[in-house]
Amino acid sequence: MRGRQTGGTRGAARRLGGYALLCIGLALAITAAPADAARKKDEKAAARHVLNKKDAKKLTEAHELLQAEKWEEARAVLDTYNLKKELERNPYAYTLVNQAYGFIEANSDNYAKAAEYFAAALSTNTLPPSQQLSTRFNLGQIYMMLDDWDRAVATLETWFQEAEKPQPIAYYMLAVAHYQNDQRDAALEPARKAVDTAENPREPWMQLLLSIYMEQRDYQNALPLLERMVLRFDKAIYWTRLAAVLMELERDTDSLAAQQLAYAKGFLDTDRAIIRLAQTYAFNSMPWQGAQVMEEALEHEKVPSDSKSWRLYANSLLAARETQKALEPLEKAAELSDDGEVYIQLSQVYIQNERWLDALAALDHAFEKGNLDNPGHAHLLVGIAAYQVKRLGQARSAFARAMSHEKSREMAERWLQFVAREEAAQAG
Repeated sequence: MRGRQTGGTRGAARRLGGYALLCIGLALAITAAPADAARKKDEKAAARHVLNKKDAKKLTEAHELLQAEKWEEARAVLDTYNLKKELERNPYAYTLVNQAYGFIEANSDNYAKAAEYFAAALSTNTLPPSQQLSTRFNLGQIYMMLDDWDRAVATLETWFQEAEKPQPIAYYMLAVAHYQNDQRDAALEPARKAVDTAENPREPWMQLLLSIYMEQRDYQNALPLLERMVLRFDKAIYWTRLAAVLMELERDTDSLAAQQLAYAKGFLDTDRAIIRLAQTYAFNSMPWQGAQVMEEALEHEKVPSDSKSWRLYANSLLAARETQKALEPLEKAAELSDDGEVYIQLSQVYIQNERWLDALAALDHAFEKGNLDNPGHAHLLVGIAAYQVKRLGQARSAFARAMSHEKSREMAERWLQFVAREEAAQAG
């Protein structure tokens, strides 16, 4: 999120902080001063916005060169000024020259220098209010391009104090600055306003707000936003997030419906999303559908061919009472597993189907792999399978081992009695 958001922010900043905005400001500042002076009652304040004819001519020439994107020619005109002297002679001219320099540097991607010029232009406070405002906003964007989030936040916050009707993009910029500055709580309100005040909020704006909601685990507010996003943008990532949020809100049936729609659209294109769908089917007592999803996913390599995937497939089949069909994926899961637990499960299925020798072979593999959660139960299963094929010595030995484990002791003791009776019957 962070990298993508930064890139999107820079693109938006370049568009809003670009040539058109600055040149309009420059033109108004140059041509409107005499008329403003005539209308203002405060002549002293009006004088701060006045240029002599020579300065007006030079700055108008620079402005026209900027409009024509003749950057170096414009710079040559501006270079005729001595900024230090201009600050003392005419702070307003000093401001306009710095503003123009800032624009040139910004369009040359020299953002650090552009920030210096824009800050200098603002420092005199001689621009007309509207131009002071636009320049401050441009400076805030430049700070964002520089990843200087502290200054970006401070500059944009000041801009908001002065702006009468901020546009949604401005709220988005402030939200991004706070977010990138690790101020998630502060980012929430401007991110929400960016989305709420726009007739058709842009996708990055909604993405940012969604990210904040998800990080705060505010699923109640994330849900209606996601519902808008799936309808408007119809992308896989929003469908899968919608399903996840519905599950967090314990709306399991709705989550399954969202996943089914996404699957039908071909949007469940990650192994995690596909596995979640199969698990959701199982949770909603629809294991056969989950098994079909896993079968197709494994066949087309949409999920990793590992123990976890094969076991989920097998368990879905077992839950759907497709025992025979479940054996092959369960065998694969056992082979790929890092421990012997899946072999224990496989042996139990064999025992249920009275495939005693297969059960004993599976149990041998289980002990070979090791790391068993309940070794006593495994020994108990060996004893049961061995007893059924009349391997009484093996059965007795297995039950004796099971006796050493508390959880299996009582059951092992009973089976040992069966073994003793069988041995006695054979001896008699």
